[in-house]
Amino acid sequence: MAVTALGDLEGREAVTRSGARPGDVVAVAGELGLAAHGLAVLFGRFHPEGAAVPIEPAQLAEGERAALHAQLRPQPPIGLGVVAATSGATAMMDVSDGLALDAGRMADASEVTFAFDGAALGADRERALGGGEDHALLATFPEGMLPPGFRAIGRVQERGVDAVLCDGAPVAPTGWDPYRDWEASSR
Repeated sequence: MAVTALGDLEGREAVTRSGARPGDVVAVAGELGLAAHGLAVLFGRFHPEGAAVPIEPAQLAEGERAALHAQLRPQPPIGLGVVAATSGATAMMDVSDGLALDAGRMADASEVTFAFDGAALGADRERALGGGEDHALLATFPEGMLPPGFRAIGRVQERGVDAVLCDGAPVAPTGWDPYRDWEASSR
């Protein structure tokens, strides 16, 4: 179903981060970890010893070009938020501080546990979980209701000890916490 305007949502209840239910599919729209890779390239190769240097495109591998593009010119999948809402999303929020941290926030608000499939997160699972600035959407859907533009990355479970699991192991809430990290950097 194509959604062309926010008016299509009139009369519908808002999708919040607190509506995930056990049995729901956890899904994401957008790339995970690519912007963090771009930031690592910027600081590792073009910001030596605190002095910025010009980016030399000829020095970049193809994957680095895509990563820098994700970091410097993000393209958030904003329109897919409306698609998710009209497709039955039970919970949704942006992923900008890192999947592990933001998924933990959603799991806590919903009083559930998110169980991620490591293979579904891609080859660089650690960066997908802990990188920030992804400009992605995290949503949960009832089984069989995953709309185009979203890909399944896990399941919602009854609340356990940990808010987030990956392949059955607890995941630390890594990522960028603006309250924690800004305060720490000002000391």
